[in-house]
Amino acid sequence: MHIPVLEEKAVELWASLDKQETVKSGIYIDATFGLGGHSKYLLDYPKKEKNVIIVGIDRDRNQYRVSKVKFKKEIKDKKLFLYNENFANISEIVSSFQKKQKNKLSVRGILFDFGICTDHLKSGRGFSFREVNDPLDMRFSPEEDDLTAADILNDWRSEELEKIFRELGEERYSRKVAAEIRKNREEGKIFRKVNDLLAILKKTLAFSYKKQKIHYATRIFQALRMAVNQEKKNIEQGLKGALESLNSEGRITAISFHSGEDRLVKNFFRRESKDCVCEPNLPICVCGHQKSLQIITRKPLAPSLEEIQQNPNARSAKLRAAQKIYNL
Repeated sequence: MHIPVLEEKAVELWASLDKQETVKSGIYIDATFGLGGHSKYLLDYPKKEKNVIIVGIDRDRNQYRVSKVKFKKEIKDKKLFLYNENFANISEIVSSFQKKQKNKLSVRGILFDFGICTDHLKSGRGFSFREVNDPLDMRFSPEEDDLTAADILNDWRSEELEKIFRELGEERYSRKVAAEIRKNREEGKIFRKVNDLLAILKKTLAFSYKKQKIHYATRIFQALRMAVNQEKKNIEQGLKGALESLNSEGRITAISFHSGEDRLVKNFFRRESKDCVCEPNLPICVCGHQKSLQIITRKPLAPSLEEIQQNPNARSAKLRAAQKIYNL
């Protein structure tokens, strides 16, 4: 069963709950809808004004279809609108939705919950290293994207493999893993299934993960998934589009599950909370940048020990939020 991470705190920040703990009328964007846990929590919130609308975005077509059927039964009135889209296109999605509105509500909050959900692990696309016979696919949208994890492992140069393992997975032994993959390819090995990769990783990494809390394949699988789906680029575009789409005093709330994702959010918030982003050695400002965000969470919020015990997948989650201070 999928359990939304940091559900209560994320929705509190996403909806900008006031002292009366009331959800104000407006559009709330769930940019990584998944199974809709956070959205349902907001729609079921006991104190909210009449016109509270959720726009949910999910890149995975299968996930989108499942959620659409599920929520069509549970939510009878038109409070939820789902889009099978990439959140990198969030500004275009919001603009299109607002043009169709009759009451012209503004966007009050946008929520990102990065990473993968439980259904992805059971999708048969190689997201989980526990499903050893799954194909090395890892695409969120197989109908639209061609590049698979197998393509990367079979075709990319070892220098390119080392780079994504180091930068996206933050794997200490990136060079060693990349060299072992190249050696196996030279000997005629073709990477098709999860087990093909696990055999390499067990040989090169298992010894160094004996005392660690995570599986030795975690960081390499993370790096491949992010490379296949261009997640770094999409997060950067999604955050930028979210800022453009928000009304004044609207909020961006983001849940990250590893330091690379969290760093992208933190750096974006920091940059957009400054009036000048010039190099420090310049005598005067030449960038013309204007502050557009106020950071709400000076340090990221983490799950409680109780939540981690109930949902071990929450252990690495970090929650950040910032509020728009004027319209760009």
